[in-house]
Amino acid sequence: MTHALNLTLKIKQDAATQAQLKNLEAIFADKVQPLIEDALKKSRIVHFARVVVIGTEYIQVITEYEGSHQEYTEFFRRELTPVFAAIFSLADMGDKELDVTNPNAFFEFSKSRNERSLGKATDNSTDINGNPSGWLFSAYDHMTVEDILTRLGK
Repeated sequence: MTHALNLTLKIKQDAATQAQLKNLEAIFADKVQPLIEDALKKSRIVHFARVVVIGTEYIQVITEYEGSHQEYTEFFRRELTPVFAAIFSLADMGDKELDVTNPNAFFEFSKSRNERSLGKATDNSTDINGNPSGWLFSAYDHMTVEDILTRLGK
């Protein structure tokens, strides 16, 4: 089944964090994007992925992926620890700090910041909490990445 990750983080508004955000935006295409792209290709379970900054208030990591939520989260935690450390360091977490090297803490934090899509899944998929997922349209009847790559001869 295909799942949606709508990881949404409120960005701290202090000057140091805003400078970090500007730096991330400046280096993203040349330094960060290739790392993410390599990990995505290696995973063979992600259909689409993007990182979105909304003004200076929010940053989102949005993907459509297959398989176990925990295995997906752990794969990308291991593959992209420095990237997620940079992204999560922008997040307003109050007095809390997140150790991105801790698999359970990373999963629980990601789970708590995953916003549900509106509507109801038509394929009976469940969200990261085991509840019915929000709506996620699929033009190709939720074929897996492997199925698609095989049909494309890759």
